[in-house]
Amino acid sequence: MFLREHTTTMSASLTVCVCDYWKRCHFHNRREPEAGDCCSQTKKPLRRLTVEVDAINGNYYLREFLQQRVMGDRLKKVHGVQLIWLEFHPPERDTIDYRWAHILAHTLWEHIEVEHLMSWLSTLGGGFSALGEQFERCAETAGKISLQQLKIGLRLGDPFLQARCKLYYSISLIQRGQLRVAKHLIREQYAFARANEEKDVRLVRMCHGIWHRLAYEYEQRGKRKIGN
Repeated sequence: MFLREHTTTMSASLTVCVCDYWKRCHFHNRREPEAGDCCSQTKKPLRRLTVEVDAINGNYYLREFLQQRVMGDRLKKVHGVQLIWLEFHPPERDTIDYRWAHILAHTLWEHIEVEHLMSWLSTLGGGFSALGEQFERCAETAGKISLQQLKIGLRLGDPFLQARCKLYYSISLIQRGQLRVAKHLIREQYAFARANEEKDVRLVRMCHGIWHRLAYEYEQRGKRKIGN
């Protein structure tokens, strides 16, 4: 670590430059010259502090200069430093970020378990939905399973999965005779599907299929009213 003069344009704030392994320079807090700025024409000596450090420790130096700024302000006021030159070199040995590895492993494990759970719920929900054509209690169970899938979709933050779960739930509503609620739910998902048709074409087809089923139930309800 040493100080030396460096000829460049004067800057009012402390500038930080990171020199990477390939000698490419990345500047921080560098003031862009404004139109008519006389300093852009006159170059004066700029006091530079060069720090040669490995990339791991250099990251902490950079964070200190850019975020905390206590060290930078002291170097500027006491020693007159105007440019911090961080020259990185590879560390003697690589370090493992065990904390991040643990977070990543837990996230992957959770995602795998959720996918496994969704597969079981889809199979179970399909069975109850098929029985729901004859038994209303099975239709209610299929609806509850769809709501559990929706909770998982909300946790994963997947809007397409959420839309599919809502469509599954609309089938349960149709089987239980709640046609008006199912109609509004299908229309809502159809609007979302049309807006994202390029990303998920199957969602649009699901809406069409369930809508036809809804129309059939309305037709059967009308016939029953006429018969009565």
